[in-house]
Amino acid sequence: MKPYRFLDQDKQVQDYLISLRERDVQVTAVDLEGEFNLHHYGEHLCLVQIFDGRDSVIIDPQTVRISLIKEFFEDPSLKKIFYDCSGDRTLLYRQYGISLTAVIDLLPAVELLELEKKGLGKVLTAVLGLEEKNKKKFQRYNWMKRPIREDALVYAIEDVEYLYELKEKLMSDIEKRGLFEEYERLNHEVQSKPVALEAVPGLFKKNRFKKLPPEAKELFRELYYVRDEYAQRMDLPPNSVIANEDLYGLSLSRMASCDIAFSRQVSQKFIPSLLKDVDRVLSRNPAHSG
Repeated sequence: MKPYRFLDQDKQVQDYLISLRERDVQVTAVDLEGEFNLHHYGEHLCLVQIFDGRDSVIIDPQTVRISLIKEFFEDPSLKKIFYDCSGDRTLLYRQYGISLTAVIDLLPAVELLELEKKGLGKVLTAVLGLEEKNKKKFQRYNWMKRPIREDALVYAIEDVEYLYELKEKLMSDIEKRGLFEEYERLNHEVQSKPVALEAVPGLFKKNRFKKLPPEAKELFRELYYVRDEYAQRMDLPPNSVIANEDLYGLSLSRMASCDIAFSRQVSQKFIPSLLKDVDRVLSRNPAHSG
C-alpha cells in the first residue's frame, strides 16, 4: 500500500485540487465510504478516497466544505474511475446535490467480459491475482465516528489504488473482444440515468410487504412513517427504533403497542409519545382488532 494523506481541512483540499491541475492529472481513481441507516439515521457521505496515479488522499466530508468535494466530482475535465458508481452517484446527488461527471465505471466492463464473480474483491483476485482481503471486519464499521481507526483508513484506501491497473487490464480485454463501443454505451448509460430525489423505502419493495392484505399494507405504511419520524429525531436507524418484525406484527394485529420491545438505544423520553402515535394509527385502521 502506498502512503496516503488524510485531508480534513479546507486548505488541504484546496491545495490538493490545485495540484491536480498543476500536474495536469486527467484521470483519478475514486471510492467512497458512506453511512446507510446502520448506526445513524439516513444516508451520509463519510469519506472520499482518491488515487491520482501518484498521490493517495482521503478527504473527510465531516470537516471539509461540501462545495470543495462538489468541485472535484463535477469537474468534466477530470475522469474518475469507479467500480459500480450507481450507489455513489445516488448518494452524492440525493443528499448533497452533486452531479457526478466524467465517470469510467469498471462494472460494465466486468459484466461484458462475463466474469463469474462481480464483487470488487473477487474481480481484483481474478484479473490482477491479488489476495482477497477480509471485508467482514469493516462491513458494519461506523464511518461517521471520529477519530477513524488507522486500520479502517488503510482498508478504505487500498482498493482505490488498484483501480488504475484494473482499468488497464479490463479495457485491454474489452478492446481485444471488440466490445469497446458497447462498453462506452453502457458506461454512459449508468452515469446518465436520472436519480430519483425520493427513494422508495426498501421494505416496500420486499415480497413480504407486497403480500400483505390491503388493510395491513396501509397500516404498515403509516407505522413505517411514524417510526421514521422518531428515528430522525433520535438520529437512530429506523430498525433500531421499532424492529421491522414488530411493524409486521402490529400491521397484522399479532401484537399491540405494549408488546414492542424497545432497545436501550431508544431514549425513554420519546417512548410515551411514540407509543401514543402508534396507538393512534392502530385505532383508526380496521385491519387492527385491538
